[in-house]
Amino acid sequence: MSDQRGFTLVEVVISLTLMSLLVVATLSAVRTLGDTQQRVEAATLRLEEMRLVSQFLRNSLRQAVPVLTMARPGGYFLAGGAELVWIAPLSGVEGVAGLQYKRLFLQGETLRIQFVPFNPTLERPEWGGVKSHVLLGQVSEFTVSMREAAPSDWRSGWSEQDVGVPQSVKLQLRVRERYWPDLVVTPDLFQALVSP
Repeated sequence: MSDQRGFTLVEVVISLTLMSLLVVATLSAVRTLGDTQQRVEAATLRLEEMRLVSQFLRNSLRQAVPVLTMARPGGYFLAGGAELVWIAPLSGVEGVAGLQYKRLFLQGETLRIQFVPFNPTLERPEWGGVKSHVLLGQVSEFTVSMREAAPSDWRSGWSEQDVGVPQSVKLQLRVRERYWPDLVVTPDLFQALVSP
């Protein structure tokens, strides 16, 4: 008779059960880590998108100039509803530079912008045939408000009867069912460009 002792059936079943639990726990941890990485990457992309779009809009609105035209001697700046039109310099987008009419608007769930070269004899550009550029997708809300002076209340419109550009412009966006921080811009009004 041999002294070698083998594993009993109970020991084999217990060791297989423990190994199975370890494999399941390891796979669950790897899956959780992968999901976490995807969520972190998605959040990073959303924050980068927010930063880039906010920076572009802040820079463009900050450069808004109260251009005096023959058609609009009070300066050109229009806002109402989910649309904003202003004049500001543009450098090197699609080979176009100089002063441009800029139109920011919501179309469906897409925030878009259009550019038209400035023409002092135009009362208002014809936006119908102008190519629009997508700034943001999945936008469910976009509102524009402005104020004339610091202590005054925010208002929702800036019409042709208003002179110049407002002291502050506030953009409110809801993207992918989340509200972005309000974007409040004070245009630089150190120079008014006067056109013939």
